[in-house]
Amino acid sequence: MESSVASLLATPNVTIQTYIPSTSGDTTQSPSLSEERNESRQKRKRKVWSVIESTDTKLVLKRRKIADYRPEDLKAFFRLLEDPIIRKFLDSDSHFKVADKYLLSMVVEYFGRVRLPAYTYNRIHFFVALFIANQIEEDDMKSKFNMMPVLFGKRLWRSLYYDFWRVQRKFIVAMNWRVLVTRQICDEIQAQAPTHWVWDRDRDLLT
Repeated sequence: MESSVASLLATPNVTIQTYIPSTSGDTTQSPSLSEERNESRQKRKRKVWSVIESTDTKLVLKRRKIADYRPEDLKAFFRLLEDPIIRKFLDSDSHFKVADKYLLSMVVEYFGRVRLPAYTYNRIHFFVALFIANQIEEDDMKSKFNMMPVLFGKRLWRSLYYDFWRVQRKFIVAMNWRVLVTRQICDEIQAQAPTHWVWDRDRDLLT
């Protein structure tokens, strides 16, 4: 697990260590874990057909992807929002350039795709997921790096970025490179706790 921010600032050479599951074949893994992964893969292949229009002569269906997040992933996300470093970052992102409600919803869905035990998710996982969401959805390449000084401190973040990048790559591989999240899934995640303060981070409310 990662060191605390205080120790990161105090130690000149720090390697970020945080567990991400491997997707490569592991002959030593338990049958239950293997079965869980097979079940997860089958779930990802399934689609839901929703009726979007119905008349006397026709029925229009739309194929909808099933979300991967679990209730416990959303609880882990809400728990991490109380982390003082994450709260400091969210407060600094006052115009929601890096962490609006849709980008934050993607963090929840990414947690579900990685499939770690929900209690193990930590601030490194949060920032890695949010960084990936920004890479996928945002054109502002500079703003996403604003989270690095908050996470690691202004003196150390450049030297630690490569370690952060390695964890980020493992995170993406654990998701089987499935980094796109639909607006519909984001809306579904927000609807699970619609009155939570984090969903007020709406760019439309700033105009």
